[in-house]
Amino acid sequence: LVKTILHRVYGKLLGIRAFIRKQFGNIFYNIINGFMVPLKEEHKQFLMRVLLPLHKVKSVSMYHAQLAYCVIQFLEKDSTLTQPVILSLLKFWPKTHSPKEVMFLNELEEILDVVDPAEFRKIIKPLFTQLAKCVSSPHFQ
Repeated sequence: LVKTILHRVYGKLLGIRAFIRKQFGNIFYNIINGFMVPLKEEHKQFLMRVLLPLHKVKSVSMYHAQLAYCVIQFLEKDSTLTQPVILSLLKFWPKTHSPKEVMFLNELEEILDVVDPAEFRKIIKPLFTQLAKCVSSPHFQ
């Protein structure tokens, strides 16, 4: 019932869609914050199958801050998720949209602040390959 109501409101009130998306991000953040450690497999699947693919949506800038917070929450609860999270980000990395690339770089910086050194070693090569592409980009400042 709640899903149907929200879907109808979202469909009819175009002017508040950004607000609705932001609130969903805040709701997810609060739910993830309450997950107990060790994380259940269904929670990890939610990260991999629902949250991370949201990075490939063209309008990710509308909710990126909330999405990044959610991803960080998962990594703080389970450092073994670092490799799949980073590899997913690299998979969805923007090819031609430099403002979106800056968002990804900012998220990557936040992720690296919480990464366990042992987990970092697992993703160092693909990560630095992508960073090298960024540095060699004509948009690099």
